[in-house]
Amino acid sequence: MSDYLFIQSQDPFTEVRCTAQYRLARQLLEAGHQVRVLLVQNGVAPARRDARDEAFDALIASGVAVSADGFSLKQREIEAPDLKADVAVGDVGDAVDALLAGAKVIWN
Repeated sequence: MSDYLFIQSQDPFTEVRCTAQYRLARQLLEAGHQVRVLLVQNGVAPARRDARDEAFDALIASGVAVSADGFSLKQREIEAPDLKADVAVGDVGDAVDALLAGAKVIWN
């Protein structure tokens, strides 16, 4: 099976394509692939503990590993305790590591 890293830079509250990308990530996981999502830039918005987005919440509930870029969080004054329980803090270096390891990277 393949290793996928989705990089989500769009805010799902203003960009409808996010829902399709979250769905694809879930489907790939269900098909047996390793799937991770890195939230960057405005993509960190649904990771806030009080944010409500059905598609994002379904993504987390499916078991897809989700992390939010620390720099993007800092720019938006979001701290680690403000994140949903299943969202880790990561960084863009995670994307570089994934590329070097041969992962398929999908950026939105």
